Amino acid sequence: MSPIYRDILIVSVLIVIFTAIPDLILELLIGFGHLLVEVSHALFEVIESALDHLIEHLFHTSLHHTQIIVFYILVSVVLSIFYWLYRVLPRLFRNVKESLIAAWEREKISISICWQELSLFNKIKLVAICTAAVTGYIYFGF
Repeated sequence: MSPIYRDILIVSVLIVIFTAIPDLILELLIGFGHLLVEVSHALFEVIESALDHLIEHLFHTSLHHTQIIVFYILVSVVLSIFYWLYRVLPRLFRNVKESLIAAWEREKISISICWQELSLFNKIKLVAICTAAVTGYIYFGF
């Protein structure tokens, strides 16, 4: 199977899945997001509790002083993470952008080469199949 036909098949299957059961896909994404929030909250609570106990037992402080110390430790950690993200994310976004542009250019060249190698009959067949698929999605999908 040619790479272009494989890519068309994969995209077609994904489009059918997303148009046939969008409510299930949306529910799974929302459920996964909720799971991430719950897990991150539980992780935060574990870290905060461990810091509370560690500070209280190491320095023999009262509950109020322990909570103040842990609060400022957590604020400094969060600010450090935000500063690190501020330093790293622009470079990361630039690299991702350049990679996506390079991949797009390679894919355009690949599709152009595949299109040039197709016979006239196969070109007509490919255009007809794509037109029929788009028409079917428009008429029956919406």
